[in-house]
Amino acid sequence: MTIRRRSVVLVGMAAALPALAGLALTGTQAASAHPLGTSPSGRASAHTPMQPDPPLGLPKPSGSKPFNGPPGTKSPWTPLKNPPPFNTPGTMLLESDGTVLVHDEPDNNKIAATSAWYKLTPDSKGSYIDGTWSKIASMPNNYAPLYFASAILPDGRMIVEGGEYNGSQAEWTNQGAIYNPLTNTWASVAPPPGWANIGDAASEVLPDGTFMLEHPCNTCLTDPEASIDEALLNAKTMKWTVIPSLGKEDPNDEEGWTLEPNGQVLTVEVWALPQAQLFNPSTNSWTFAGAMVRNGNPVDPFPVVEIGPQAEMPGGNTFVVGAGASTQEIPTKCTTDASTQTALYHYKAGTVGTWTAGPMIKPIDKMEFDSTDGPGATLPDGNVLFDASACVYNTPTHFFLYNASSNKISQIPDTPNAQKDTSYATRMLDLPNGQVLYNDGHRELLVYTAGGTPKASWQPSITSLSSTKLAAGSTYTLSGKQIAGLDQGAVYGDDVQDATNFPVVRITNSATGVVTYARTSNWTSVSVAPGAKSSTKFTLPAGTPKGKSTLVVVANGIASAPSAVTVH
Repeated sequence: MTIRRRSVVLVGMAAALPALAGLALTGTQAASAHPLGTSPSGRASAHTPMQPDPPLGLPKPSGSKPFNGPPGTKSPWTPLKNPPPFNTPGTMLLESDGTVLVHDEPDNNKIAATSAWYKLTPDSKGSYIDGTWSKIASMPNNYAPLYFASAILPDGRMIVEGGEYNGSQAEWTNQGAIYNPLTNTWASVAPPPGWANIGDAASEVLPDGTFMLEHPCNTCLTDPEASIDEALLNAKTMKWTVIPSLGKEDPNDEEGWTLEPNGQVLTVEVWALPQAQLFNPSTNSWTFAGAMVRNGNPVDPFPVVEIGPQAEMPGGNTFVVGAGASTQEIPTKCTTDASTQTALYHYKAGTVGTWTAGPMIKPIDKMEFDSTDGPGATLPDGNVLFDASACVYNTPTHFFLYNASSNKISQIPDTPNAQKDTSYATRMLDLPNGQVLYNDGHRELLVYTAGGTPKASWQPSITSLSSTKLAAGSTYTLSGKQIAGLDQGAVYGDDVQDATNFPVVRITNSATGVVTYARTSNWTSVSVAPGAKSSTKFTLPAGTPKGKSTLVVVANGIASAPSAVTVH
């Protein structure tokens, strides 16, 4: 989350930076083509210990009435039949076998998070609403992170890195761990060389499967240094390579990432003037990606320094939800009566894209509504679901749809707990059946059901199966196009990553309708480029019903045309 820093003005850039509060800049030698400070090392002079913001716990309920839409409007939200059997659902990731892994994050003024994770398994018809819960193995001792980097790797393992909090302490920990769903075990992951802190880092799985991790700061609690470094993890060898981020124009801290169709990574700079950069994995360097336009700046600048979710849509355009301009942070009452700006990045293959202003989020009840950290989810129809709350980390929360074709925002009915929710405590996750799983930072999980349908050109396609005669416990190969999808599914400002741009295999028994998810692994690519060719292994679980069936590959809730198979 955002961090309070004493103001220091940095000069010497191609474009001036705003105040960077008390952080020195650090990076590997020759890390930036545009040094951020006046000294050769690019260091600022003022140093103050970093303090987490917001503090542990949630704001008080607003007391306002939820928005239910015009009379007769049907709610798109359905609560799970079986509530979670633990304190508070936090970060959620979709495993490659169709289950959902959920972290226990009480955030109750005493404990930020625990080491416990739980699994939500859909029922025999593929329903997550009627799914059941089970507990998986806990993380390694003394590692209970809140606000951390995370991803599902191409071999199906889940990696977790860093954490702004650890247990009940603000540590910007450099711990990491990786979960193996086949053995139900965790293993600790050593930090990248020289990284004393990781904290609330952004991360990305690059098209070739490399895990890329952001370095927000070093010695964060004593002599804080803002960083521009990244590290690349080879998941097969578990070896890190720290790379000098050539061309990075501002610190990494608080920035989110989006994987583009050309394999580059887009970030909106939150410390520099409102502009963006692209990371090129082939050169390990950053380049200019255009400037925000008038009325299209999604960053709430210093002293808040936050941004909302960067939601990519099929084709590469990215809608960035604004964090507003208010500085009224809890427990201060929200009295800012202003619209929140959003931004739209227009992707162009072979060249840098352009930025335009997105639609404004209008004030509600004379209060600014924004996403000072918060989730969004690209729906199968290409529109974007997101929430926004009052001023900075305040209540209540309301819900919106961004319509990609009309470039308009519309408000949709609230969840039951919206009056006591705040965007930074909420999460969203794209499910394989086209729905979105939402948790509200309390103890309620709901499923959002959209009404639209995807374009036919967005569907993944199966070009070959190693066999159409399948057996439980056996592994096969599926090849196709767009099997990782054309976007990354759900996103969050900068503290949560739960991308679903990978193949999921679903088998439906033709006679009974029983749904089985086959675990995928060895993805050859997670590219979101149109027509991208790749393959995956898939393994049928024990108990897969025998008989004639159909098989589809799914990415971000969009399924391919079915292939006829027989399970023996």
